[in-house]
This record gives sequence, structure tokens and C-alpha cells, in this order.
Amino acid sequence: MTELTPTDFNRAKFRGFRSLPYKGSNSIFICGDKDDVMTEETTENFPATKAVQALSEIEGYSETLTARTFGLNLMVFALAIAAIPISYTAADPWLTNHDNGSLVLAFLWLPWIAGAVITTSILWSTHSITLGRDQNSLSHGALGIGFTILFFVIAAGVSITLGSDATIYSIMGITGGVFTAIIGVVFYILYNARWVLTPMILAGAMILLASIAIHQADLSLTGEGFALGLIQGVAYFATGWIITYRG
Repeated sequence: MTELTPTDFNRAKFRGFRSLPYKGSNSIFICGDKDDVMTEETTENFPATKAVQALSEIEGYSETLTARTFGLNLMVFALAIAAIPISYTAADPWLTNHDNGSLVLAFLWLPWIAGAVITTSILWSTHSITLGRDQNSLSHGALGIGFTILFFVIAAGVSITLGSDATIYSIMGITGGVFTAIIGVVFYILYNARWVLTPMILAGAMILLASIAIHQADLSLTGEGFALGLIQGVAYFATGWIITYRG
């Protein structure tokens, strides 16, 4: 008979079972019907097929929770990536003439990203606790640092490619579009989840094309900043809502 671990039983309880016995436990397991009750004395007679069936159902709920957590993460980042270009647009006129204005502008994006990272870290931590998984904060931190470095590498490449005619907002937008599509591919690989790939690639393509259109529309720098912030925010929030809803 297949032996299940305490972690498996915790995940089963998340599915909706009131309690689940494992070796060394006095719990009672109620699986659907009220007559389908197991005590410690009958644990050894628990059918392995029922355990496998229950855990296969749990996998579906695990994927649903992961999709909804990912969608909520996108909604949080929607606020951050919308606020960054808008903040630069609003602050640039008076910070430029300030003694330490250039230093402030260099790090103006940081509070928004830091706030989003902290919030989403809490969401993923709750996700791990709910599913009874170990919280690997080190790997999550490494992934976040890797994404940050990747963003600046893409931005540098876009800046070199576009040359001197590019504005900071066109660089931000094109980089954001490419970066969004890459996030979709990475999370598809990590979670083997098709629910993330198509929406993120479509969102990235939308941001990329909109950024090119904004740059060619001959808007003022202020207009580019506000337009880019709005488009990026809407794209991320809508994508997050779609993934959450589909989850």
C-alpha cells in the first residue's frame, strides 16, 4: 500500500477533508460520505486507490490556488509599474533643478518595486503555507534578483538599439513588453502551467506595440510618461484579473 506523508495529508485537508490520518496520528478521516470514516484502528485498511484519487483532486486545487496567487501578484505589480513612469513624469520638472534631484530620480523607482516585492512575497508565503509546502525564501529571492538584473540588461540593449532618438519612456515601455513575455515563459517552465504563458505573452506584446505607437505619436515627454504608465498598469491588472478568474 502506498504510504502517504504528513505533508500529503495537510494538502488533503486543504482540499476540504476535515482530518486525515497518517502514521502515528489518532485523527479521523472523513472522505465524502458520512459512513466513510477511518480511525487509527482501520488505517491499515485504507484503500490506496482512494488516497491517490483524493491527492489527484488536490493537485487541481493546488494549481487553482497558484494561478490565483500569480494573478494577484500581477495586480499588485500593475500599481507599481503604472506609478513608476507617472512618478518620473510628475517629479522630473522640479527635481531636475534641485541640488540632489538627479540622485532622487535615479532611485525613484525603488520604493514602488520594494513595496510590490514585499506584498507579493507575503502572498507567495501564504500560498506555500496553505499548500503545506516549505517556504524557500532563498530561491524566491534569487529569482527576484535575477529578474531585476534581467530587466536592466534588456533596458541597456533596447537603449543601444534605439540610439539617441529614444526617450526614457519608450525604453521603459519596450523593455517592459519584452520582460513581461519572458516572465510568462519562466513561470510556465517553473510551474508547467499553460494558464500563464499565453496571457503574459499577449500582455507583453500589447505593452511593446503600445510603447512604439506612443513614441511615434509625437507626444510630449509628459504625455509619453502618463500614457505609458496607464497602458502598463491596465495591461498587468487585466492580465492578473484574467489569470485569477480562469484559476
